Amino acid sequence: MKKQNTIQSKFKALKKKHSLSFSDQHTYDEKWNFKVSTLNLLSLLLLYSIFIFFGCVILIKYTPLKYLVSDNTNLYEVSKTLESNNTKIDSLEKTILSNDLYFKNLQSILKNEDKLDTTNLNQNLLEENFQPNFTKTTEDSLLRTIIENNQYSINSSSNSVIEIEFYIPPVKGIISKSYNDKTAHFGVDIVGEKDSPVKATLAGIVLFSNWTTAYGYVIILQHDNNLISIYKHNSILLKTEGDRVEAGDPIAIIGNSGEFTDGPHLHFELWQNQKSINPQEFMSF
Repeated sequence: MKKQNTIQSKFKALKKKHSLSFSDQHTYDEKWNFKVSTLNLLSLLLLYSIFIFFGCVILIKYTPLKYLVSDNTNLYEVSKTLESNNTKIDSLEKTILSNDLYFKNLQSILKNEDKLDTTNLNQNLLEENFQPNFTKTTEDSLLRTIIENNQYSINSSSNSVIEIEFYIPPVKGIISKSYNDKTAHFGVDIVGEKDSPVKATLAGIVLFSNWTTAYGYVIILQHDNNLISIYKHNSILLKTEGDRVEAGDPIAIIGNSGEFTDGPHLHFELWQNQKSINPQEFMSF
């Protein structure tokens, strides 16, 4: 009974109101005052604490502040996402730059102007397990027009003026079929080791790089002095249109693609000023 009276007296003490007043420090005139009990003050403090707590929870959950209090796993996932997005953006920029340089260089070649410097253009990554489309494409028709419809004159290399001093053979191997313009074989067939890299014979720009029905994977390089080198029947192409290559850079992998082939080899051609050239006169395979 005595304990109950003690609790009641304490509760009454909490409900007892106190006066809080504000007065002027010079005249001591009371400006305003209000009465509040200890219980009311504690209740207000509790409600204020609850409001602050839920406000912080909302800020952390729905604003970037959550990354400051999240665990390391979430930060790692966010970092990986940002890195992936940056890689995709960088890839798109390189693709756009490559296409733009390709068309500009193609226009320069057609107008007989100096080519643009594309030494800073990176090589595109090769997609694995690529399945070619064996139907006729625009690229296939373009190559047929360039190679088969007499846009290059069928002339001997004896009248060509070559101003390049040093050539790099695209592959090392055995020549299975030599150059012969009389039989319309305007290049050399070189049998090399399986999966050997095909190298650029000179520095230049990739003019054509795609699949064709007749010659499989074909890549064509434009060099200085109106010189063009052609590489046919590859299994994989390592460069795309517009890429800048240096002499000796791998541009493809030797293969056996296309209809006009009877085994793994590289068919290699040289053209200058629309005249075919015998590659064996300028390099040893």
